[in-house]
Amino acid sequence: MLDVHSPNSSSHTWKDFFIHLATIVVGLLIAVGLEQMVEHMHHRHQLAETRAALRAERDHNRKSFADDVDEYRRQVAAMINNLAVLHFLQQHPGTPQEKLPGILLWHAYRPTYSDAAWKTAQQSNVTALMPPDEVRATDVLYALLMEFNASYENVFPAVLRGRMYAVTDPDATHLSPSQVSEEIGYAEEVLVRQVTTAAEMVRITLEEPDFGPGLTSAELKKQLRTAEMEGNPDLAAAVAITNTRLPAGAQLPIPKPGAKP
Repeated sequence: MLDVHSPNSSSHTWKDFFIHLATIVVGLLIAVGLEQMVEHMHHRHQLAETRAALRAERDHNRKSFADDVDEYRRQVAAMINNLAVLHFLQQHPGTPQEKLPGILLWHAYRPTYSDAAWKTAQQSNVTALMPPDEVRATDVLYALLMEFNASYENVFPAVLRGRMYAVTDPDATHLSPSQVSEEIGYAEEVLVRQVTTAAEMVRITLEEPDFGPGLTSAELKKQLRTAEMEGNPDLAAAVAITNTRLPAGAQLPIPKPGAKP
């Protein structure tokens, strides 16, 4: 007769079970911890790369802004020059070119700003890794730059309209009286649109001090010559009358005798 013996089985205690369970849990925790550490390092790398790209883009945009401030001053001076020449031609028709008080300048210019790094950060959701204050501040900067860029886009076609006469004949003295009047209108339109961009420049410099030195409110007022009336001591009585029509927070300072307008 064949004897069948049951296999030897080692006895397991609760202690052995908990040791085994603890080993599994520790292993899982180590695996999860390693995965989180790798993910954290990846996020840090992403964030560092994004911030470096944003710094480079900010440097580019800051240089473009400085160029735009210089170009704005050139264009305003050119339009003031154009108005002087055109008004002279309007008052003295038939004056030869060499007798005019200057030549007409219609230089078109378009700013170049980049937001590629910021768009990439948004699309890749790296902005979720940034502090909320950093995201808001960066978003404000790009919004200001894009608004300024859009406002300058309105200047470009106005300048082109002003210089179109030169396509057929560059001699402005050959313009008819009605054409001279049109050119004066174009120059004034360009100035209006440029002053609109100037307001955006002042705003950018106030909000982003490192984008400077830019335009100031004082410089803008000087270009518009508002101080010549508002600060003229001979008009102190007239300023006081005007102040009665303005709310308290908007009233002008009364010019003092001897003050320079």
